[in-house]
Amino acid sequence: MINLKTPHGLNVRVPEIDEEDISPKFNVEQLNKVKNYFNAEGYVVLKGIISSDICDKACSLWEEQVKPFKGYMYRQAGTKAEKHVFNDRGWVMNPILNLQSIDPRFFNELRNHSVDKVFSNPNLKKVFEILLEDKPKIVQSMYFEGNSATWEHQDSYYLDSERIGTMAAAWVALEDIKPEAGRFFVCPKSHLIDLGRQNIKNNIADKHDYYISQIIDKITEEGLEIRAPKLDKGDVLFWNSWTIHGSLKSEDKLNSRSSITCHAIADKDLFLQRHSRTINTNCDNVNGVSIYRTKDQSKLLNRAMIFVESNFPTIFYYIKYRAVKFLIKRKD
Repeated sequence: MINLKTPHGLNVRVPEIDEEDISPKFNVEQLNKVKNYFNAEGYVVLKGIISSDICDKACSLWEEQVKPFKGYMYRQAGTKAEKHVFNDRGWVMNPILNLQSIDPRFFNELRNHSVDKVFSNPNLKKVFEILLEDKPKIVQSMYFEGNSATWEHQDSYYLDSERIGTMAAAWVALEDIKPEAGRFFVCPKSHLIDLGRQNIKNNIADKHDYYISQIIDKITEEGLEIRAPKLDKGDVLFWNSWTIHGSLKSEDKLNSRSSITCHAIADKDLFLQRHSRTINTNCDNVNGVSIYRTKDQSKLLNRAMIFVESNFPTIFYYIKYRAVKFLIKRKD
């Protein structure tokens, strides 16, 4: 075990070997146990359910298609359009958002591989189906390479099903994730604590720091445990939209954290953003999985939108955040 910290300085004991890891590992033949553990703890780990070939292909397409790209792409942090930010190892440090929607003119193979081999993977589909009790609808995804820390949070604050607290997400390790390379962490049983909804006092537009401070206070007050399971290539960690989680501060300059995440709701449900706006998604059906392509860059209108965002960011994000506050205030 080694001692590491979350982005806001909370202590975590991180396992280096399997024998130190207290998070049990399941397989797709144990789906009833998977569901029971997920419902009790708010997360569950499945071992090797994505093949090494699929993982390796995703990484090679990232190297070939994404890293040389000089333009703007949507990013995980803030959902803004940005160019790549590299560290001194040449890793992209600002993760990209929504692989299912990236521009097919530049990234067609990675876009299709992500949808066909990861999001609609039969094993991933089986697990989502038992957790969601329905066909899964993928509403968001991300690709991480560099080990940038992700703050302590719940997904529900940003996105969820209209039936709040029923969304599930998956973190797919595309390589063996070393202990100090920015491991994913969760707070078991935190999904059972009602932490409230996004409102005008903690809204994402200008009170996001206050929201994060609420999360840190709750972890401390409740004495919540923090676990950072050992994940090897092809392992997948699933978690609930109310489960507090994030990724650790990296202490490792030699190992990246190549991984893909995806968020899924029940196919029958509407998609909820920021606890204030529901979206009736128009999806593609791929191998029995619904794929929502938000801001799909195959469409001219969406390419025009990212052009405006990237060239006039100040006015664009001013208007956007004013609109967000208006919707949240109206919901309150």
